[in-house]
Amino acid sequence: MRTRFITAAIGIPVVLAALYVGGPVFHVFMAAYSLGAMFELCRMLGLTKGFSALAAGAIVIPYYLNLSLHYLPWDVFLLLYVIITASSFFVFGYTRLTFHQSAGLIFGGLYIPVLASTLAMVRGMEQGMYLTLAVFLVTWGTDSGAYFIGMLLGKKKLAPAISPNKSWAGAIGGFFTGIIIATAIGIIIKGNVLIFFLWGCAAAVMGQIGDLCESALKRQAGVKDSGSFFPGHGGFLDRIDSLLFVSALAYIFFGVLA
Repeated sequence: MRTRFITAAIGIPVVLAALYVGGPVFHVFMAAYSLGAMFELCRMLGLTKGFSALAAGAIVIPYYLNLSLHYLPWDVFLLLYVIITASSFFVFGYTRLTFHQSAGLIFGGLYIPVLASTLAMVRGMEQGMYLTLAVFLVTWGTDSGAYFIGMLLGKKKLAPAISPNKSWAGAIGGFFTGIIIATAIGIIIKGNVLIFFLWGCAAAVMGQIGDLCESALKRQAGVKDSGSFFPGHGGFLDRIDSLLFVSALAYIFFGVLA
């Protein structure tokens, strides 16, 4: 518990500082975080450390450079680069890389850097600092609500084969906690309360699905945590699994629908 507290006491101010500064600093922060998470996913695919570092760097770094420099529309770059890069690894690493691992690189290239980069896109919007902070608060609030309500009332398991400790009561508690936080933020910053409410409904569901998604990946890989970079908290992917889905929904709701 002490280790978890110390890690959080150091990590949270770093995240908030990068969020406050925004711009290139936040882009670099998210790129570095995505790089760490992608490396962990490559390791869960069974790739060696050296090959994992190479694959993660080849997929993540050019994607974020394009996102910052805008030399191609990001969606065009994504479709071309991620698939071609993963396929190239399959061809040139044929004796070391299975088709399953190559497909995993394509999935990872969509799942991690793309979803994570939506947080940087949200930060670049009008009132972006508050919207990005809302993503963190709704994610953390949903997780906390699910945890405490689950401890008090959780009996019927939600997905025992994936995460035995999660319950339907916890999921419902997290759902309503996320909605309350999202709606309250919309009122406080004088945003479109209906959009915030609808985003809260979607985010409170998808954030928990994001958590279960990473849990399923770890089950498949036979590991407890995605990594050990954060003492007491696991790896990069462990800390961002729910956030990936909540952030992507924020980009859709506030960047497309609002």
